[in-house]
Amino acid sequence: MSACAPAGPGVGTPAPDLAVSGLEPRSRGEPRVLAFVHAGLDQEPPADLGAIRAELRGLGAELVVISPVGVWRVRADDPLEPRAAAGDALAVEAAAAAACYGVRPGDDAVFVVDSRGVLRFTHRIGIEHRRGDAVWARLGEALAIAGRAVHARDVHDARQRVLFTRREWVVTCLVVGCATAFLAGCKEQQRPATRRLPGDPAPADVEVTLRINGKPRRLTLDPRTSLLDALRERIGLTGTKKGCDMGQCGACTVLVGGKRITSCLTLAVMAQGKDITTIEGLADGGTLHPVQRAFVEHDGLQCGYCTPGQIMSAVGLLGEGRATSDDEVREQMSGNICRCGAYPNIIAAIQAARRAHG
Repeated sequence: MSACAPAGPGVGTPAPDLAVSGLEPRSRGEPRVLAFVHAGLDQEPPADLGAIRAELRGLGAELVVISPVGVWRVRADDPLEPRAAAGDALAVEAAAAAACYGVRPGDDAVFVVDSRGVLRFTHRIGIEHRRGDAVWARLGEALAIAGRAVHARDVHDARQRVLFTRREWVVTCLVVGCATAFLAGCKEQQRPATRRLPGDPAPADVEVTLRINGKPRRLTLDPRTSLLDALRERIGLTGTKKGCDMGQCGACTVLVGGKRITSCLTLAVMAQGKDITTIEGLADGGTLHPVQRAFVEHDGLQCGYCTPGQIMSAVGLLGEGRATSDDEVREQMSGNICRCGAYPNIIAAIQAARRAHG
């Protein structure tokens, strides 16, 4: 165990390493929440830890509970793991670990350690505040407080990184605007005029056959028509949503040849001869697709506008075989934006569908 300061580590400083029976060292890049509990864990943990798992999913971390009577590990989507049972040696190790983090004898405390091993948040529960409360319920409340605090600090740090004064903003806009105008003028002088005049004819329409949800659809389109506009405006499949129309929000995601693509950035002529699957083609008659059913069961939506794109991207992700851990799901689904913030439930739905269907 690394050397410990008498008062424990401060927020923003490296968190001390732990040496507790049954608890392996924290892997690099894995966030962890440490909970030191001195009393009240004589009984087996409850079967329903839904509130705790939801908070862990939001933090993207695992929970390790350290007590003289045992050590447990809780992950967002895995069974509860007892890591060590009560014993004299464990009691000594638990006391030493608590002292290393500056936890007073008899008090409970929660610490959030980020992926770099830096302490992000501490929450201490004095002995006068914990009598008569269920231990695991107290931990759920502490995790909720930690989640709100860490999120608020992240938002503040992000603002501190990007904000600058009004004068700096005005000067920057003027400089960039002048430079852009100057470079554009130079470029116009160097190249011959190739612009299409207002009287020039538009490109001729082309015949396109799209195989959508197993059925061929023959269309006559302007070759500049996007696949999104062809689906919504020409065929009437409005389940695929138009969000940003710039490929940044993921609301228009469909599957082409089994691969997820943003249909607003794909020309319809590019999808000719390939199998196209939209949200309307997932259900089998009155039977929902497993991913659709998981989104309903885990309440993975709020306003619902982004949901078709989220579901189509999730189906493609599971088909790619890369949806294993919550962190991987977050990374692979990062192109789909939910402005309502239903991400924890979306991840839970995808993981449920993965477990149910291998």
